[in-house]
Amino acid sequence: MDDGVRKELEVTLAARQELGAGHDPQLVAGFLDRIEHELDRRVDERVARRTPAKRRPSPLHPGNLALCIPIIAIAGGIGHLAGLITAFIALALVFGVAEFRR
Repeated sequence: MDDGVRKELEVTLAARQELGAGHDPQLVAGFLDRIEHELDRRVDERVARRTPAKRRPSPLHPGNLALCIPIIAIAGGIGHLAGLITAFIALALVFGVAEFRR
């Protein structure tokens, strides 16, 4: 049993001895309320530990990909096949590095 729970139980039992059996429903309700709050706190901690960290959005967003169209068009118009290959490799490197840095 956890030390905090044990202490709460001891305090409740000591209060029962002082007040008598007539206050049992109130003492039990107060004890259960404190235990319930402790359980809720522990569950919230466990859930927080299991929740994965939020990742940034992917750089492969359609808006970012739309910027590639003029780059590829200009590279193909000026450099022909060699320009296209160079542009595709450069864009693949940029998006690859951005994806792994997320």
